[in-house]
Parts: sequence; structure tokens; C-alpha cells
Amino acid sequence: MKKREKSPYFLAGLTAIIVIAVAMAMVFVVFRFSELSSAWDVIKDILTPFFIGAILAYLMTPLCNRFERLMKKILPKKDRFQRLSGGFAIALSAITALVIIAILILLIVPASISSLMSLIMQVPDYAMNFIDWANNRLTDYPEVKKYLLNLVDTIYDRFDSWTQSELMPSIQTVLNGVGSSISIAFNLLFDLVIGFIISIYLLISRKTFARQGKMAVYALFRPKAANLIYEEVLYADKMFSGFLRGKIVDSAIVGIICFVFLSIMNYEDVVLISMIIGVTNIIPFFGPFIGAVPSTLLILLVDPKKALYFVIFILVLQQIDGNIIGPKCIGDTTKVSAFWILFAILFFGGIMGVFGMVIGVPLFAVIYDVIKKFIYHSLRKHGREDLIPKRKGSDSTEGEQIEAVANTGTEQAEASGD
Repeated sequence: MKKREKSPYFLAGLTAIIVIAVAMAMVFVVFRFSELSSAWDVIKDILTPFFIGAILAYLMTPLCNRFERLMKKILPKKDRFQRLSGGFAIALSAITALVIIAILILLIVPASISSLMSLIMQVPDYAMNFIDWANNRLTDYPEVKKYLLNLVDTIYDRFDSWTQSELMPSIQTVLNGVGSSISIAFNLLFDLVIGFIISIYLLISRKTFARQGKMAVYALFRPKAANLIYEEVLYADKMFSGFLRGKIVDSAIVGIICFVFLSIMNYEDVVLISMIIGVTNIIPFFGPFIGAVPSTLLILLVDPKKALYFVIFILVLQQIDGNIIGPKCIGDTTKVSAFWILFAILFFGGIMGVFGMVIGVPLFAVIYDVIKKFIYHSLRKHGREDLIPKRKGSDSTEGEQIEAVANTGTEQAEASGD
């Protein structure tokens, strides 16, 4: 039987209905934006623990998998014992996460707050000491002396203006609204606790969710498209897991090295400065500069000579991190050029702030890979395989390898996923 062709009137009517529906939806969004925004805020508050739980579960998954493999080796080979390996792995992962969180809260947070409050109280004394040092040591360099003194005056004026206009009113607001502050802190703590519990359930069901997602992809799409989607999901997981987890480990190592150096050299506010250097190092490219500038200014007010030593140390540390520590922790995960890394950080940072700067590189790497595969597929379709670059050490082009993934049988993809 011949397939009945659709009437052009039917297609035109369907197109008109879709256009009218889209226009009505846009009008509704424009005139009901405030109500939609309020509804989204409510939904976001409800889903916050799930977001926290998903992030924690994603970060703990590699650790959980390693514990599970270890438990399978340690426990007896009988099935009833092997089935316990998953539960033991999740329990050990949860305990490890709690220990790390406890260390961060008990050691770093109080010391950082204490250093910050002490610094705020002593800034005027630090400024006067620096002015005395400049007057005594830089008499032979009037231009340098004038520049440094103007810099200190500018920083101090802005700091004084900030304390008077923002800090003190904020403290007064907090003191006047102790009840609301406690409520906010309680809500945050509640979201963290619920998020941690959700992360445990997600770890328990991670294999089930992965299998169900794979079944849904192969049920909704044809085998060729499903294989490409499945391959891209694996690639995205590789990008995000390799980059984010590696960057966290890398930043922790950098923070520890900074802490050891500052402690040996008898610097002040060691914990605060090390935390700034470690946390900002998570941001690619700009992170070291973002952390080094305020840290150097803090040390400059206390001891200019130590500030110079600190700048030299940071330059050396960043070279070591960029050439030794970073490649060991992250490797060549994204395979994106330096220009596109800079573009991704600025673009997604402008859209999503600091969070966008952190996830911008792996997110752009995934988008870049999708566009590249689409272009290679189109080149092959138009018979221009000669424009597709060959991979190093391989006789086949990248486009041929991508096409091979697309043409892989559904049974083979299912077997690789299991």
C-alpha cells in the first residue's frame, strides 16, 4: 500500500496552529512574568536539596565505585557476601564525605573568620606601619614612595567607606534581625542535611537510573541516533567528572602547599590566605590571579618584604601547578584550545557568575564536541571526507570513527553499557 501523502492544507493548518500556540505562550510569559518568576522561586526553593544531593552524589560516585571494587576483593566470593559490597561502599563514601566536611567546618571556617575579624580591626594599624616603612626605606625612590602611599591611601579610603556604608549596617541588621538570621541558617542547614540524605539514595540507585535512562534513549530514538546520544552522554560525563573532580583535588593540593609555605615563613592569617588561594584556584585561568591579588594586598599591609616573597612564591607555585600538579590531576581532559577556554570562562561567567566560570570549560567542551561531530557528519554526507583531519597515530579520520559509533548495533551498545 502506498503511503498517503499529507495534504498541503493540513501542513499549513498545522503550522498555523503551532505558530499561534507559540505566540500565545510568549504573550503569557510577557504579561505574567512576575507570577512565573514567583512560581519559579518557589520551585527552586523546593528543589534546592535535590540539586545539592545530585552534586554531592556525582562527586562521590568515583569514590563509591572504588570502595565497591575494593569490597568485592576483600569479601568472600559467595553471592550473599558480594551483594553487601555496594552497601559497604556507600557507607564508607558517606563517612569519608562527612569527615571531609567536618574538617572543613571545624578547622578552616573558625580560623578564617577569626583571621578576617582580626584583620578588619587591625587594618588602620597596618596602614600606619606601612606608611612608616615607606617613609624610612623609600626616601631615595620618591616616585615609588609616592605611588605606594597613594595606593595605600586609596585602599584604606575604600576600606573605611566599605566598613561605614556596608559592613556596619550589615552587622546592625544582623543584630536587629537575629530571629531571621537564625531562620536562614536553619534553612540552609536543613537543605544541606536533606541534600546529603538524597545523595545517599542517589548513590544507591545510580545503576538503576543509568539503566533506565539508557532504556529511555533507545526507546525514543532510532538505533543510530540513540548510539550517538549515548556516546555523547558518556563523553559529557568524562568531561565533567575528569575536569571538576580533578580541579578540586588540584586546588586542595595547591592550598595545602600554600599553607605549609606560609606556616614555615611565619606569615600571619595563614589559614585565610591559603583558603583564598585554594578556593580561587578552582576557577580556570583567572583563578590564580583572583586569589593572589587580595592575598598580596593583605600581606603588603603587614610586611611589604614578605609580600614580595609571597608574589614570587605564587608565580613559582602556579608554574608547578600548571606543568606538574594540574596535568597529573586533570590531564588533557577537555582537549580545547587556550582561546576557547578563555572564551568559555568569560561567556559562561558572564551568564552564571562564578558557577559559570567553574563549569564553563567542560560545558563548552561538550558543546564543541557536538558541533564538531555534526560538521564531520555533514562533510561525509557531501562527500568531502578529505577535509576531516586524521587523528595522530591512526589511519582513519575522526569522522570515520564518529560514523562507526553511529553505526554500532544496539545490542553492542547495550552490552557495553552493562
